[in-house]
Amino acid sequence: MHFELIPAAYMEQELVQKLTAASSDIENEWFFFDGTFQVSSNIGLSVNSWLHENFVVVCNNEIIAYFEGYWERPRDVINSFRCINFSKNHSILATKALFKYFDYLFVNRGCKVLNWVVALQNKHAIKQYDRFINHYCGHCVGILHHSQKSYTGKISDSCLYAITQEEYFQWKLCGNKKSNKTVSIIE
Repeated sequence: MHFELIPAAYMEQELVQKLTAASSDIENEWFFFDGTFQVSSNIGLSVNSWLHENFVVVCNNEIIAYFEGYWERPRDVINSFRCINFSKNHSILATKALFKYFDYLFVNRGCKVLNWVVALQNKHAIKQYDRFINHYCGHCVGILHHSQKSYTGKISDSCLYAITQEEYFQWKLCGNKKSNKTVSIIE
């Protein structure tokens, strides 16, 4: 099956509908780290790649995933990264697209570090990201206290994850096998 990685601005209307639907699903209560979703956010501004790197993954004319990165310029750091998979049936394609997005950020755009936070109460996501950094690349930086609010009003500590450019290139150089295992501090 084939997918395309497309700037989110080109599919803004459909993406806003998907994100709005996702924002009311209890499974995604931690996706919107400040407890809210604002349709007027930066989706339409994502063509300004100086500040935003927002892309959708499209398969069979349907958005299956969304990747959102905010640059901290001029240091070339993605200070906040989020992703959401809209289609559980296309998880493998979404993962392949994620690596294509990482290639774009680290190789084409010169990203030095990509950071993201995950609420500790979002146990499913924590398990997935711990597996990701142990199998591919990246590391757990540490815990941020009282740092995230779900849309239901719950407050959670978060785990700060990061992938450095050096880690990413080392992983690619080793034939996509992690050269040294990183153990998460999350139990």
